[in-house]
Amino acid sequence: MSTHRLFVAQDVLDRWMVDEAVSVEGDVMTLDGNQRFRLLSAVCFTEELTGEGDPHELIGRVKDLETLSGLGGEHVSDSVILGDNAYTVVEGFLGEPLEPEPDAEASGSDLASATLSALGEKAESSEIDLLAQFFLDQLPGKGS
Repeated sequence: MSTHRLFVAQDVLDRWMVDEAVSVEGDVMTLDGNQRFRLLSAVCFTEELTGEGDPHELIGRVKDLETLSGLGGEHVSDSVILGDNAYTVVEGFLGEPLEPEPDAEASGSDLASATLSALGEKAESSEIDLLAQFFLDQLPGKGS
């Protein structure tokens, strides 16, 4: 099972649900192929607004709301105040991978990737890797 977490912006999740690309039950999102993620409300930091720099090194990072509160951050809509700094954020969810359901059909993709890696061959990027890269490419000043 992949241990990579993923950030999904609220508007992206809404679009996926309309397109029936994912299903959400409670706080669990299931992708095609039975990949499941526990969703936590989170924000992705995109810009520091005061011009004082980013002393907390948050630009491009994702924090769930509980962690953000623990840091002393105040989140309102698309902004966060932390100390003397103000940030623009994208609201969404942090997805933490869950074990597949016991009755879910195994796809073998993790085993196949591990086998290719052991043989020194490059495995094709998974949908999750491609999705994560897409979101990183959308951040201001980021991308590959």
